[in-house]
Amino acid sequence: MAWLSTEFYFYKGSPPCRAVWMTLKLLNVDYEPKEIDLLKAENKRPWFLRLNPQHTVPTLTEGDFALWESRAIMMYLMNKYATEENQYLYPKEPEERAKVDRMLFFDMGTFYHAIKEYFGPKMYEGLPLDPEKENLLKTSLDYLDHFLEIGGVQYLCGDRITLADIALLASVTELDAMEYSYKCYGEFNRWVERVKAAVKPYKECCLEGVQMTKDRTKLLESEVKKQMEKERKASLPKK
Repeated sequence: MAWLSTEFYFYKGSPPCRAVWMTLKLLNVDYEPKEIDLLKAENKRPWFLRLNPQHTVPTLTEGDFALWESRAIMMYLMNKYATEENQYLYPKEPEERAKVDRMLFFDMGTFYHAIKEYFGPKMYEGLPLDPEKENLLKTSLDYLDHFLEIGGVQYLCGDRITLADIALLASVTELDAMEYSYKCYGEFNRWVERVKAAVKPYKECCLEGVQMTKDRTKLLESEVKKQMEKERKASLPKK
């Protein structure tokens, strides 16, 4: 493959990576994909730490410039590569852009945070879910359902898709991976279906990663159950 100025380091099982990936596709940015296997700790290798000392993905590089944090990368890509045809994804008008920024920060600090808090122990340690932590997720979904209801528009910030919809969609894919139903949130559920249909790169950028997370989580749960059963048997009194 010929050398390209933009390199995208990502892991398909990561929702933030999927958000940046969809943005790259929507903007038609010419980039070189660099898949990083987090399960093999490739992000902890010295060469990657020189790019990103925080060793997180997604990471984007252009020459000597390296950027991480998915929403910052999405904003950067829009600031650099947006055209008149796709500027609607991140409007220039201050009030309209502020609406997008608000939802991006809501995603980062509230919605995706709630998803990680609730599902993290299950995804990374194979532990049972904590019902109390689900309350934060349900509250976030209530907010989103309400935002969409009072807004009276097709998407989070108006009648056209923006970076906010892309970022939130990527977060939703983690709920899909964990087979968590959100159908009882009517407005939100309808928004999800609209965005999945409208974002052309959705299937290419998301479906494989969702399945990877499903498979990894089920395997981990199975291994934890086997270990617990082994420890239970070992604790039984000898006959």
